[in-house]
Amino acid sequence: MLKKIVLILCLVLFGGLNEGWGKELEVKVNLNKAKEAVFSSSGGLKVEIGKRSFSVPSSYPIHFKEEGGKIKWEEENILSSEVYIYPKSKEVVLWGKRPYRGSFIIKASKGGVLVINKLPLEDYIKGTMKLELSPSWPEEALKAQIIVSRTYALKNLRRHEEEGFNFCATEHCQRYGGINAEDPVTNRLIEETKGLVLTYHDELASVVFHSESGGFTESALNVWGKEVPYLIEVPSPWEENTPHSSWEVEFKKEELEESLREAHLIQGEILDINLSSSPEGRVEEVRVITTEGEFSFPASRFREALGSEKLPSTFFVMKKVEKEQKLRKETFPSSTPLLSPFDYEEWMEKDWDLDDIINFLKMREEKRNKKEDIAPAPRVVVEEEVVSQGIAFIFEGKGYGHGVGLSQWGAKGMAEEGFSCPEILDHYFPGCKIQKATFK
Repeated sequence: MLKKIVLILCLVLFGGLNEGWGKELEVKVNLNKAKEAVFSSSGGLKVEIGKRSFSVPSSYPIHFKEEGGKIKWEEENILSSEVYIYPKSKEVVLWGKRPYRGSFIIKASKGGVLVINKLPLEDYIKGTMKLELSPSWPEEALKAQIIVSRTYALKNLRRHEEEGFNFCATEHCQRYGGINAEDPVTNRLIEETKGLVLTYHDELASVVFHSESGGFTESALNVWGKEVPYLIEVPSPWEENTPHSSWEVEFKKEELEESLREAHLIQGEILDINLSSSPEGRVEEVRVITTEGEFSFPASRFREALGSEKLPSTFFVMKKVEKEQKLRKETFPSSTPLLSPFDYEEWMEKDWDLDDIINFLKMREEKRNKKEDIAPAPRVVVEEEVVSQGIAFIFEGKGYGHGVGLSQWGAKGMAEEGFSCPEILDHYFPGCKIQKATFK
């Protein structure tokens, strides 16, 4: 059974976030920048611009766009730097055709409209779940992810403070999709675990998570250069049949050079690449030898430069190969006739002599006997030429993500073997506790 210890977290937050839990802690999520923003609600909307308030009828769409560094409300022809949009009732608000809980703040941004969804923290967590894992997974694994997601959100409330919101809706924070990303199962579990967070020495833990570890998680020290007592290497043997239990990707030398130069990690042309790995096999450091010298950097930066989706994890081995391609060339010997053996039009244009007449009659007779106008297959001589395609680097690995903290597929495997949510979290975050958070 979960230990529900009341944890008083005195947080000095911005933008009205220092509210009590009973008043529902609210967060601001930057959904995106759009050329035009359209809102509606079946229960109607209330629009606030400065000290003015407007009522919008049920299901009536309102349109906003950026104009001259301001937000223009097209229906009312009003310009403002910020606009606040609230539902009149408990109905959801549609941004375009996508439903969201809470209210909206829209701001002018260079070349478009910045759309920010303001809503209770727990509703925000609901809108992240289905983008992280399947609601069909065992409930103990789902609860573990919920507690980690809630803790991660609270710990990172100030991540985008200078930009006027708390979170973006991408993997940089947590992927968020509003009501379309909710599910009845995860919504119920969020309500059941409301307020539960992970702590270390009675402070919010700096938790992180990833999809698959490849069989062994990584430490924060090796990935980000920061030692965290509970973000250490732990075995995760429950990932044998996961989607990325093994993978192989290939990069041409020119692709690597371009990506690494754009990330300001190297200069010059690549001559060779050497890897330094942990005893478990995860790459920790990459050393690139180029025409301009040697460049060393963490494997996490190497993966980031190449693209986290192109290089699934840092748990890999590498081999350098020279790619070759065989070109097939077919030729016809000069003795092989290239024309059809019986072409009426060609023969009719000739100046006939006796030999021509004899050949014509002979060929026509052969055609009649075969009953088809198909020339015998010419004899073909096949030649193969090996052409170099340049140097390529092949990466063979396992796992998906940075490998630190909770392995989502590992949690699924543990839950399927009967482990509880507290046991899962204790394994991936040793020394942390599950506690109940309240706010003052």
